[in-house]
Amino acid sequence: MATGSALAQTSVTLYGVADAYIEYTNHNLGTGPDGHSKVALNSGGMSPSRWGLRGAEDLGSGKRAIFALESGFGLDNGVSLQGGRLFGRQAWVGLAAENQQITLGRQYTSLFLALANYVPAAYATLYEPVLAITGLSSRGDNMIKYRGVFGGLTTELHWSFGEQPGTMNGGAGYGAGLDYQAGKFGISTSYDNINTARSATASYTRTQKAAVGLRYQITSQLLAQAVYRYNKNDTPTVNTAARDDLWIIGVNYSPIQPVTLTAAFYYDNVKSQYTAAGNFNPTNPWQVTLIADYALSKRTDVYVATAFTKNAALNFENLNGAAAAYQLAPNEKNQFGAGIGMRHKF
Repeated sequence: MATGSALAQTSVTLYGVADAYIEYTNHNLGTGPDGHSKVALNSGGMSPSRWGLRGAEDLGSGKRAIFALESGFGLDNGVSLQGGRLFGRQAWVGLAAENQQITLGRQYTSLFLALANYVPAAYATLYEPVLAITGLSSRGDNMIKYRGVFGGLTTELHWSFGEQPGTMNGGAGYGAGLDYQAGKFGISTSYDNINTARSATASYTRTQKAAVGLRYQITSQLLAQAVYRYNKNDTPTVNTAARDDLWIIGVNYSPIQPVTLTAAFYYDNVKSQYTAAGNFNPTNPWQVTLIADYALSKRTDVYVATAFTKNAALNFENLNGAAAAYQLAPNEKNQFGAGIGMRHKF
């Protein structure tokens, strides 16, 4: 009887996503200055492939112990992502009381979560410029985070310890986010700051991002979204934006229940970009993304996605430095991509 009671108060869920797609892209960097076409089988088109464990234990009086362990992997080759970490996507434990919680471990930043309901393609690899929106560090190690839900208002606040002797700020990160939903309308605002490690000869530098998101459910079938993201990066890394303003508008339309159509436009006003020769002001890139998703069931769907980018690689990857997934040939000024895939949630 005691064992049965304990099990009734504890829950652990195994969950995950298996997503794979075939993609065509042109103007890829090859052995020469001119672009080459490529066809590839990749993982994580609409959602990054992952598996995880999430659980809670009832401690009584409305309090719960909670945890999450989440691992990213490549469905095309079976390797672990996030640098080979076992639980590179999430790894945290915490306490919750009704509508508030405090968690400790590797977690998403406040800005990433605050914008999740406002970006048109829901951070899809095909084709939303996720790294351009949130930066290279959408998650943080050594993080303590507070989350509270008060009616239609969701609040996020986090601090990532840099863990450097002699300094609290070196290698640290912090941020906050607010998301308010009222009927058909939603608004979000967020801020994120990441410091580099402090060296023996120099202090740390900062990368700061701030964002505002808007959404409006025009009809039961049509949702409109818009995002503005500010970025100031003081760390001189080749092929990254030192200062830019990203603008996003998009719509989601469901003409019939199994079908969701997404159209989005992304424009990046790059005011300064780091290069090996110094800073310069490049021609501003823009991208159009179109996605059609068909739900075969609640857990399985198939999709087709396409995008065209002008003055940059797909997803503005030329502004992401060494992390760039799409490499544009030197003589090319635009890139086109199209993918077809399948996603299963379990």
